[in-house]
Amino acid sequence: MLHHIVSKARSIRSFDITKPVGKQLLVSFVDTLRLIPASCNYQALKYLIVTDKDECDFMRSQTRWAALLPNYNGPDSDHSPTAYMVICHDTSVTENETMYLKDVGIAAQTLNLLAREQGIGCCMIGSFNIPEVSKYFNLADNIKPKLTLALGYPDEYPVIEDEKGSVEYYRDENNVHHVPKRKTKDLIINN
Repeated sequence: MLHHIVSKARSIRSFDITKPVGKQLLVSFVDTLRLIPASCNYQALKYLIVTDKDECDFMRSQTRWAALLPNYNGPDSDHSPTAYMVICHDTSVTENETMYLKDVGIAAQTLNLLAREQGIGCCMIGSFNIPEVSKYFNLADNIKPKLTLALGYPDEYPVIEDEKGSVEYYRDENNVHHVPKRKTKDLIINN
């Protein structure tokens, strides 16, 4: 079951704007995220939930998408995410931001899997304008945005394929997104 969800939890970059993601669902995701492992159990992560259309439009304007795709910077307004969640580090809990980056990764993948289980697509975005996001949402100085996740019901379905000389993702002539993956045998060191 988990294998199936993981295989479907691809980065989604095109969304059905007629089906918004509700705030209560994202709050339920945070209720699950509070249970994940945390370094020293400090639980230093906090979450900014964005579902308002104007706020989503702002977030879209502050993100950089799919660096490997030439001439592409994310979905147009007809295919934009209907929600965002920003994973933040609360430095009032612990100041060491570097130590807790693994917690960000655990939270991001858990959120990705929770979303996929509900039929929601997710794209993790590390390239976003942190100062502008902090200012726009009036975040306290101790709240440090680390990773943005764009969310929405997908209207694209990426294809996983075995790597054939490159792991760079690409879109074909029909705009289908292909994601090459290394073979299992190439990932095991002591084979």
